[in-house]
Amino acid sequence: MGAKPEGASSAEGRSQNQANRRATSVDVAAESGVSQATVARVFSSPNKVSPATREKVRSAADRLGYVPNAIARSLKSQRTNIVGAVVPAYGEYWQNVLAEFSRQLAQRSYQLLLFSFAKSDDVDGALSSVAQYRLDGVILASATIGQSHLGRMQSSALPTVAFNQPAAEGLVPSVSVDNEEGMAELARHLVDIGVKAAAYIGGVSSVSTDQIRYRGAVQELAEHGIACPYIEAGAYTYDAGYKAAGQLAQRDNLPEAVMVGSDEVAFGVLDGLENAGVLVPGDLLLTGFDGLPQASWAGYDLTTLVQATDVLVAQAMDVLLGPADTSADRPVSIVVPGTIRYGKTTRKGA
Repeated sequence: MGAKPEGASSAEGRSQNQANRRATSVDVAAESGVSQATVARVFSSPNKVSPATREKVRSAADRLGYVPNAIARSLKSQRTNIVGAVVPAYGEYWQNVLAEFSRQLAQRSYQLLLFSFAKSDDVDGALSSVAQYRLDGVILASATIGQSHLGRMQSSALPTVAFNQPAAEGLVPSVSVDNEEGMAELARHLVDIGVKAAAYIGGVSSVSTDQIRYRGAVQELAEHGIACPYIEAGAYTYDAGYKAAGQLAQRDNLPEAVMVGSDEVAFGVLDGLENAGVLVPGDLLLTGFDGLPQASWAGYDLTTLVQATDVLVAQAMDVLLGPADTSADRPVSIVVPGTIRYGKTTRKGA
């Protein structure tokens, strides 16, 4: 066999070593003929690099399989481009909200990291987990997060925004739908179609969102001489609504209309009533609140207050990721109006 050319073994060794390790910015710089600093700028501040240089560097990175090291970059910049969200581990409403947060954060080159909890007693553990990570901000996305938890976040240095949590007003920056006026609008709709007797099914009576939505309904109806007793479902779930409907159906005198504090509970109420032989809207009218996609399904066609989730999330992102307003006496509190979706559940004679 012929001898290998001089230097062949060392070249093959270097090639093998490169194949067995992750490409670095040094490798990309050598491949593209630019400095390592230029490579770093292409991936951290591309607007500061000419299009031709960007293309050259990215092409070299693709050939080498180079991926920027997010951890190393965050240590240098003191930013991770990761936002945390403390959120219940269940609920259609929150799943829709999180999907919108994830979409809008991705548009801003941020990632979403979830800290979920199954019960309100588990919130402390979720917040303790938040403290263990280097985050650029955190979203408190649950009405069951209490005053003590909000105070804890107020005293931390971590940028925070509370989403759809009226109790957060004055403690941490917050963005919320207009809960009281939204439910008042639904109540006015019932008045306009001639309802004279109503009831309200809430989720958890101790939660501020529930209290404010009920207040909007009961005060508006009271102005027209209509009483609206409160019924607690016990949770913001389909099953809780279904159970509450079964209890309501056993009453001797049904109200003309039932206002429900959330769509997910309303779906359970609707199915529970109809299972008990109470037809909606034939025997009883029904409204929800939130505007979940399922509300427009033919099987539900629910009259509800639709939240502008994309607007709410955009506002929350601006508060969380924008410059802090140090001149304000109180944390910013943004309220966004909703709009009514009119469905067959309040259509008399349907």
